[in-house]
Amino acid sequence: MPMYEYSCLDCARQFERLMPMHATDQSVVCPFCQSTHVQRRLSLFAAHSRGEASAPAAAATTSGGGCSCSSCGCGSRS
Repeated sequence: MPMYEYSCLDCARQFERLMPMHATDQSVVCPFCQSTHVQRRLSLFAAHSRGEASAPAAAATTSGGGCSCSSCGCGSRS
């Protein structure tokens, strides 16, 4: 179940809710002032990698491929 961020348009506070995707804007109530005058916010997140998992993927992308062209940078010469 995804986490959604909301802003209350009455008290200007922000809060989060775990909700099913089909119910993202149904019956959302501000936990601070009990208002239903809320707006969903754009959520930003970051993903980090240690690099171990990306090394094999990088090797696979530079070892050629099946596109048979010379313009995409895959290394294949037709």
